[in-house]
Amino acid sequence: MSMRIGISYSILREEERLLKRAAGQFGDVVMLHEGELSFPSRPDVDVVIIRNMSHFKALYTAKMLEEEGIPTVNPSWVIWEAGDKALATARLSKKVPVPRWGVALDGEEALRLAKKIGYPLVLKPVFGSWGRLIAKVNDEDSLEALVEHRKYMGNPLYRILYLQEYVEKPGRDIRAIVIGGEFVAAMYRYSDDWITNAARGGRGEPCSDPEVEELSVRAWEAFGEGALAIDIFESGRGLLVNEVNPTMEFKTATRATGVDIAKKLVEYAVEIGKR
Repeated sequence: MSMRIGISYSILREEERLLKRAAGQFGDVVMLHEGELSFPSRPDVDVVIIRNMSHFKALYTAKMLEEEGIPTVNPSWVIWEAGDKALATARLSKKVPVPRWGVALDGEEALRLAKKIGYPLVLKPVFGSWGRLIAKVNDEDSLEALVEHRKYMGNPLYRILYLQEYVEKPGRDIRAIVIGGEFVAAMYRYSDDWITNAARGGRGEPCSDPEVEELSVRAWEAFGEGALAIDIFESGRGLLVNEVNPTMEFKTATRATGVDIAKKLVEYAVEIGKR
């Protein structure tokens, strides 16, 4: 019997088109646009690859499908913990070296925590992508102002204050992709900006480094399931895992490395669907 592979999505980006084409090699493809989904309901699929752009829509879509007995890639718990920078760092720090970091639930405590980490540092929202709302903070006055702004932002998650050491990078960072525990590809992301996201203009070049491969797999093992993009810094203390992404964009890595990442992701989804 042919497998029915679902792909939940917000808009058809290049990644979703690549996944749709790859999934067609393994069975029937069912495109699940978030605007046409409601629950409780059970789409006629055997597995769903979660590709919603919103962290929370991805999380809820995965969880609701799982409640209907449909396995998802990634599962909701991986989307939740890997997609939250604070929760992800707490897991990663037990397996791999990470930049100095901390989480405060109060502005005064954030100022005290910053002194331990040292300036300059980076204030990040616990969720989000493309480098949005990430701020490099050079001194206490700047941090105090940013914390005050956060206090009056509507989303209570902005009041969870995640601080991270600012790491001087050599004009690049590294993005690696691990799927089902298998290292798939890695690229250097170059940018003139201190934020190197490809979505913000960073360019990719292939990275072939056994140390990156080994570190990436260890970072994946902090979660032990799913398909993750792992962002790595080169620092004076060696390689540091910055964060992970459970609903990764991969078109730049595909072009840079020549690896068919979409096919690898679909193959993993098919394996999950058969369990």
